[in-house]
Amino acid sequence: MADGSPTLHEAPHGPVGVLTAHPDRLLLQQAALAGVGFVVVDAEQTGLQPADVAAVVGQLAGLPTEVHVRVPDLAPATLVAFANTGADELVLPQVRDAGDVRRAHEATRYAPAGTRSRQVSAASDFGTDFSREPRLSVLVENGDAVANAEKLAALDLLAGAWVGPTDLADDLARQGRTEDVQELVGRVVDVFRAAGRPIGLPAVDATGVTAAFARGADRVAVYFEKSLRLLLDGLVAA
Repeated sequence: MADGSPTLHEAPHGPVGVLTAHPDRLLLQQAALAGVGFVVVDAEQTGLQPADVAAVVGQLAGLPTEVHVRVPDLAPATLVAFANTGADELVLPQVRDAGDVRRAHEATRYAPAGTRSRQVSAASDFGTDFSREPRLSVLVENGDAVANAEKLAALDLLAGAWVGPTDLADDLARQGRTEDVQELVGRVVDVFRAAGRPIGLPAVDATGVTAAFARGADRVAVYFEKSLRLLLDGLVAA
């Protein structure tokens, strides 16, 4: 940029993506043109279906921008349906221990590693190539996952993790726990980095992206809708 300030995709330490529950054609086109590293389609509690994710995969096919999806739950049928979209990575919510990851891995792998059916789908090039399986990452968003962070980080089944500070704070509040959320976030980041596993953090703007990388994140997801709202609020107030 002319003023020397970084754009989102120019982050020097790792990829930056957008997290959105509204993956419309214009947003995806702009993300690809900007060189955004990945789009996380948020299908958790949003009503987005595998067909919606498959449409995103189709639009971004052949482009460098990857498609990740935060799935609604850890049920095997849910995981297989989203794996069949051809998404590059499934982000697993509400993980509490290594057992959750092992079950998710089994559900999304073909035999002999797992129980996934050899479905004719976009992920298998419609029955012609069954070598493609989505990476798995976990969303650390509850106290159990924080307590089990070292065990999770040691799993070769995982491509990495994300930290959800807001949901983590809510989970602690429900339990009446008073730990400092930011301290716990830092602890999780340190554990995954020590294990050599990628760890991601959220942000809402370029300043937040810079801060997340400075904190040790390997990748950052920008909440698109929140970022857009803040931008519009600023424009109205100008």
